[in-house]
Amino acid sequence: MRRFGWAVMAVLAVLIGVYALAAVALPAIAAPFLKDRFRTIPLAAYTHLAAAGIALLVGPLQHNSRLRGRFLNVHRWLGRTYVVAVMLGGTAGLVLATMSEGGMTAHLGFGLLAVLWLLMTGTAYVRIRAKDQAAHRHWMTRSFALTYAAVMLRIYLPLSAALGIPFATAYPIISWIAWVPNLIVAEWLIMRKRPAVASIERRSAAAA
Repeated sequence: MRRFGWAVMAVLAVLIGVYALAAVALPAIAAPFLKDRFRTIPLAAYTHLAAAGIALLVGPLQHNSRLRGRFLNVHRWLGRTYVVAVMLGGTAGLVLATMSEGGMTAHLGFGLLAVLWLLMTGTAYVRIRAKDQAAHRHWMTRSFALTYAAVMLRIYLPLSAALGIPFATAYPIISWIAWVPNLIVAEWLIMRKRPAVASIERRSAAAA
């Protein structure tokens, strides 16, 4: 089940990541409101889309323990790539949040998402520089949960349209539910792992 869950997560992330990069290369395929951002604030729009696309492609690889264990140097370089992508994407996302559709509710939702994305990713980087691997993994789990908001956004938008909910009504709500539940799931995963890690550490200490 763990492998299946990772595979589903990875496939969706890759699909949206490829779409984001394709929209940068071929703006004609982008959604109408994205085309408007390309015209009005092109630097922020293109930077956010490209950087978020890269983060989505890299993120699943960083959360595969087998790949991490076998290719540690690759993991480190991909990690640096992910951090740079989030720093660029989050900064550009903060700019875009001030002009998002949906009024103040959406501005706050996407703005807080961008701020937390930057802070949690930065904290993960600081923790690995301090050689605190456990804390680094926890903060990276939170970071990628926020990266995954791009996937959930593109699930909720067509779903709300299929349910007949007007865009103006749905979008402000989606600006929050695209990422808040992700963080809750991330915290649940972190809390679930902590007892297992503590048990391993106790056994190691007893054996020593």
